[in-house]
Parts: sequence; structure tokens; C-alpha cells
Amino acid sequence: MTKPLAPADMQSLLTHDQRYVRAAAILKDQWLNVVADEDRLDRQRIQPEDLQFAKALVASGTLTSRWDFDSYAGVQKIRQQFGNQLSSAAQRILIQPYV
Repeated sequence: MTKPLAPADMQSLLTHDQRYVRAAAILKDQWLNVVADEDRLDRQRIQPEDLQFAKALVASGTLTSRWDFDSYAGVQKIRQQFGNQLSSAAQRILIQPYV
């Protein structure tokens, strides 16, 4: 069953703003394209809000992804794939349900 997007998320989806681009890049495994366009060093890593929006896009059925955010094994694959591209806060968000 799909979950509707929040109004702010829907706005980002419709305008394909930077917030959407970052979340979609995670889901499509194209994060390096985002890093190349970022001029702020602190934004070159995946942040918790990027993961949360990516999860919302998948839950709404808007985008699909090979990443499974809802299982320990899936989260470990995400952590292995993105490694140090994940901020420490993003790492904590991913493993929080399993600690």
C-alpha cells in the first residue's frame, strides 16, 4: 500500500528541486552526479533528510529503487554501497531501527 507524500514533498517532486534531485540520486545510485554539482562541502555527503525524502518517494510509489530501507540486510547494502558518502547522522538514521 502506498502512502501519500506530504505537501512539501509533493512540491519538491513537481518542481524537481535540489531536494528531489538529491533523494532521486540515492534511489538511482547516481550520487556522484550530485557531488559533482555541489559547491558546499557539507552537502557533498548524504544527509538524513535526503534519506527520509528518498524513503517517502519509494513509500508513495513515485519512484522505485533497488535499495531496501526496511530490512537490516537492505540497510547494510546501502551502507556498503555509499560508505563514507553517508554523513554520520545519515548512518545513525539508517541503523536506528536495528539498535
